[in-house]
Amino acid sequence: MPSPALPLRPIASDIASTLRTTVGQRALTQEIAAEAVRRDVDTVLFAGVGGSWASSVAATMSLGAKATGFGVQNVNAGEFPLTHLGRTGRRTLVIASSHSGGTPETVAAAQAAAKAGALVVSVARDADNELAQAAEFSLVYGSESTATGGKYELLEEMSCSLLEAHGLKDGVDELRAALDLIPDATAAAVDETERATAEAVARLYDADNIFVLGTGRLLGLAYMLSVCYLVEMQRQKSTHLNSADFFHGPFEIVDPRSTRVIHLMSEDETRPISERVNAFLSRYGREHYVVDPAKLTLPGIDPAVRGKVAHIAMASVASRIAYHFEPLTGHDLDIRRYMHKVEY
Repeated sequence: MPSPALPLRPIASDIASTLRTTVGQRALTQEIAAEAVRRDVDTVLFAGVGGSWASSVAATMSLGAKATGFGVQNVNAGEFPLTHLGRTGRRTLVIASSHSGGTPETVAAAQAAAKAGALVVSVARDADNELAQAAEFSLVYGSESTATGGKYELLEEMSCSLLEAHGLKDGVDELRAALDLIPDATAAAVDETERATAEAVARLYDADNIFVLGTGRLLGLAYMLSVCYLVEMQRQKSTHLNSADFFHGPFEIVDPRSTRVIHLMSEDETRPISERVNAFLSRYGREHYVVDPAKLTLPGIDPAVRGKVAHIAMASVASRIAYHFEPLTGHDLDIRRYMHKVEY
């Protein structure tokens, strides 16, 4: 292994404080949910592109699994005006996410939804941006480094409030109790996995291609780690796969001499899918890094609801994988080749 080209960034110091800030917006999510009920909302659309689209995967699953009386869908904001605008109106709630609040496709989607009469909510780092201006309500997490976990937590709070407001309260109190504890639990999870992450990245960083697997609430995170962190920020070849699709072709690429895999196991309803993949990799693969939330301590969180909040902790754990790539590849996580530099 070569000498690091860049220094290893320290673990973000604001993990717990950021997530406490997002938990603190519970009352605002309840206000939004009450307005959704007043408007008799029958459709909830999460909208975003890239990492922000991926950040809505878990909430779409959480809300969609229990919602009755309204439909739930996660939509690419770039596609929204072309595919969903004609069915958007006063009874539609659009929750649009963008870290900067300035992503052109997401801003355009929010503006079009608002013009069509939808109730629009923005989710971003702050509320001083175009996306917030297009929305009636703004949820913020206020962090550069704990962005995904912040979005995850806010969207889980929003999901809880929507279920509660529609009379679907079963399990909401237990989930909220876990959300109250997730800030410190997430910080602890990063500390617990730091050594294993460092050792795994040292083995994986120079692979020709890195496959990232995930399913359930971690499907979006697998996409994000592969597309946003490894491909975009680290300029590495990477392929993300839904673990549920692994045995429908992609498992044939497993070669113990060359295949490198990062496997984000699930702790939710889809865990049997992850266990099947892990058993196969353990038998036929060699260099794979398994990140299993079931092995995280997550202090104080009720085992019955761990699977519904573990993705929040896993967001910060997965980001550390990218931070450990940075020194070895020499690609600064803050520098892009084209983004914000050329018209595209």
